[in-house]
Amino acid sequence: MNKFIRWYNQNRRKVWSILGIIVIIIVVIQLINNYYKQKNNEEISNSNEVQNITLNENYNNIRVDDNNSVLSGDKMSSSQEEQIQIIDIFVDYCNKGDVENAYQLLTDECKQEMYPQLDNFINSYYNETFANSEKEVSVENWTGNIYKVQINENMLATGKYSKETTKQDYMTVVKADDEQYKLNINGYIERKEIDKTKEENRIKMTVNYADTYMDYEKYTIEITNNSNTTILLDDRVNVEAMYISDENDIHYPAYTHEINNADLQVSPRETKEITIKYYSKYGSTKNINRLAFSRMILNYEAYEIFENKSLYNDYGIFEIEI
Repeated sequence: MNKFIRWYNQNRRKVWSILGIIVIIIVVIQLINNYYKQKNNEEISNSNEVQNITLNENYNNIRVDDNNSVLSGDKMSSSQEEQIQIIDIFVDYCNKGDVENAYQLLTDECKQEMYPQLDNFINSYYNETFANSEKEVSVENWTGNIYKVQINENMLATGKYSKETTKQDYMTVVKADDEQYKLNINGYIERKEIDKTKEENRIKMTVNYADTYMDYEKYTIEITNNSNTTILLDDRVNVEAMYISDENDIHYPAYTHEINNADLQVSPRETKEITIKYYSKYGSTKNINRLAFSRMILNYEAYEIFENKSLYNDYGIFEIEI
């Protein structure tokens, strides 16, 4: 130990000089690394900013807030950028009050389902969303061909902003038969042709098509009763007896409170079309594969005179793969 102390005292200056040089080298290396890291982050940020500016320069009446899918995170493709052009044009017509041309941009299915006449579109959508002042519209890439749309008051035009006047919509861009892009608006996603038929117990049922919305689904069904008694598709004693299900056997019950018994009755030898709404929110990976009536009354005349309806057990189960 005495030798080390003697050596240290004789070489103290050299030791501290070397340590000082090492510390300086470490500090310089850290400063250089931090400089290049910050520079790289700035380049990435500037690159993203340029990309967003370029994207928004493609449109005149809307702003694209996020070009990455909210659900999947996938970056917006060139075909999606082209799809959004139809939203830009639709907003332009609405802001100018050109309701006829805006209406013509809707798909036939959207018109049939929601706005069969121009007046329906004006009263139920345009007046509630675009009338009275020009609107600012921002678009987010939701998933696939579905876009989340925020419609706000134009602050430059009105001098005010209120969350209460903000409207949120989901618009779906589809290619029509004439290869032109058209719009489904107000949360309406698409129509899917099904055309599946099943016959059982002298009942023939055909599921014609399904209309999908963001918050629910509607199935249009044709029923033919070839029996000699009136049938009741569901007596609504069990609210979960009438449902659709997916590949995981998850059941989505019907909006039974929106249907009355008269709608669900089919007389002998009668063919009837009915549309039923189900609690089934839109999911891009969800696959509905079955429609079921698990409490179908096959003899409504007998059921009608039965005193305690909740105890009635002479019912059938009708399921159809779709």
